[in-house]
Amino acid sequence: MRNLLIGGNGFIGSNLAIYLARRGEEVTVYHRASSSLENLASIPFHSEVGEIGDEARLNQCIAQSDVVFNLAACTSPLPRDEAQRQAINVDGAQRIARLARKRGVRLVHVSSIAAVGSPGRGQVADETLPFNRQHDPYGSSKYQADQLVLQEVSQGANIVIACPGNVVGGHAMKPTQKNNFVAISQGRMKLYPPGGVCLADVDDLVNGLYLCGQKGRSGQRYLLGGHNVLFKDYFEEIARATGGKAPQIPLPGFLLPVMGWGVEVVFGALGRVPPVNRDTGDVVSRKMYYTSQKACTELGYTIGDWREAIRKASRTAMGTPAR
Repeated sequence: MRNLLIGGNGFIGSNLAIYLARRGEEVTVYHRASSSLENLASIPFHSEVGEIGDEARLNQCIAQSDVVFNLAACTSPLPRDEAQRQAINVDGAQRIARLARKRGVRLVHVSSIAAVGSPGRGQVADETLPFNRQHDPYGSSKYQADQLVLQEVSQGANIVIACPGNVVGGHAMKPTQKNNFVAISQGRMKLYPPGGVCLADVDDLVNGLYLCGQKGRSGQRYLLGGHNVLFKDYFEEIARATGGKAPQIPLPGFLLPVMGWGVEVVFGALGRVPPVNRDTGDVVSRKMYYTSQKACTELGYTIGDWREAIRKASRTAMGTPAR
């Protein structure tokens, strides 16, 4: 099977590429000329250089594929990156979906749990939750992309939408996530938010993405999450895995959006992407819990032990890679 991964050199993309290569599948990664391919060093793959806006190049690569995974995303919430969010998350997604339709190629559009919406108090949300995160620049762009992709489905495209949860894993860990592991291992993190998160092991996720490509129903969204875990428990498990000390002081939830806004302003003035923002503050003050029952029932998606996912991630964060 010929698999094209658009944006396949990042955290999720490189883990998916490794998963597919180990299954004996053919992997082609479409990436910018400036992109680092270090995360893919352990596997054989084809490299195709191009931009998300290069329709002719995309069309050529899609035509030579059996399944396309669109993992390209701009996650920055900064106002100065609005044009990039639009170009990659929205216009790029629509372009890829349209080309996949015209070529008759199966597409797995990798969206986000942020495009599903925020659960209400005491709610465990699924794919039917009405979108309610219009204030979130990233989530809104991904939701808009989902709607445009579904329009292509209405015209005959064969597209499945995957919505990953909050992903943790060893290989190619993001610096912001790695910093949390290191800070807890050194006892430097003193505070924790009152909310909770839907924690997905990246190994479970990439298997789920593969299953979306193989078994997913066209026009359907599948939430690929994991266990719903309080941040307090999440950080305590990191402490156990790293031999560190978990934060002991709970943060008041009502202050977190204000604190996030302050960080966003400061980092924005410096021209840097903030590690947190006002939306992050709002999210971590809530129990953002979701169910992946639809994916489990229809695709055979499986969810492993979240503590083992933490242990794998800790080995990478502390300099002993799990892969």
